[in-house]
Amino acid sequence: MRNSLVEGILEFSKTNTPPYVLTGDLGYSVLEPFVQKYKSKFINVGIMEQSMMSMAAGIASQNNKVFVYSITNFSTFRALEQLRLDIAYHDLSVCVIGIGTGFQYGAAGYSHWAYEDLAIMSGLENFRIFSPSDADSTKDAVLDFLVNGGPTYIRLGKHMKSLSEVCSYKKFGPHLKIFGEGNKIIVTHGSISVKFLDSALFDTKKFSLLVFNEVPNTLDDSFLEVFKKAVSVNVLEDVVYSGSMGSRVSRFLTDNRINIPLYWKGINGKKVLSAGGSEEFLRERELGRNYIEEILKD
Repeated sequence: MRNSLVEGILEFSKTNTPPYVLTGDLGYSVLEPFVQKYKSKFINVGIMEQSMMSMAAGIASQNNKVFVYSITNFSTFRALEQLRLDIAYHDLSVCVIGIGTGFQYGAAGYSHWAYEDLAIMSGLENFRIFSPSDADSTKDAVLDFLVNGGPTYIRLGKHMKSLSEVCSYKKFGPHLKIFGEGNKIIVTHGSISVKFLDSALFDTKKFSLLVFNEVPNTLDDSFLEVFKKAVSVNVLEDVVYSGSMGSRVSRFLTDNRINIPLYWKGINGKKVLSAGGSEEFLRERELGRNYIEEILKD
């Protein structure tokens, strides 16, 4: 997904003005293709994420598009004030890249986990939020920002396989893919999405898996046709409940008086233990050992 980020930037830059790319001393073995081609548009700011966001805002204020690249908790938690005041408030075209969502830096421990980033960034409603599920959706998010601009946050995992290689889908809008045609809806986003498609229990006749590669502020009326046909909705995400995709789905069902069962599994931030481990070990510890099977077994 990280390589797709750079591929998307380079593809756009062939026929358009290249954006600026700023990094907080990260991205080695990822950003080099851009650096080699557009050295004057690249700045390694060093380990100064707050200053990096202010610098990006200044560059963007001069009619430029800017990417800032760092580990998720450094680019969001540490620099929240600058994201709010310098970028969101002034509606600037800065795309914040967060690397390593959820528990993907598992062995690094609590300081590097990022399961609250969606909650934090959802509070900055001027930001568009992308949570790509694979390499293809990563590139789509990058190109969307480069064309449309505006404050943007892309939370990137490590999954490389294209979901279309696992299962066919239909598009619903530019950044939602629906796998399957059943009346039991599953909602998810990000790199955890492939876990459903890899499961032998995923029956395309029974389930419809809605993969939101963009997490919208609210669900609009276009989703009525999808949810009114459903007999149940399951939401799974490796983030805390506050500000999550599940909170958006819950509000949508309530506002539109769609009376169907909603089952919602996320991270209980009050009970997370600090001891590290692999990403999947931590997911199973916090979501339940058989978190995919529990949704698909019925």
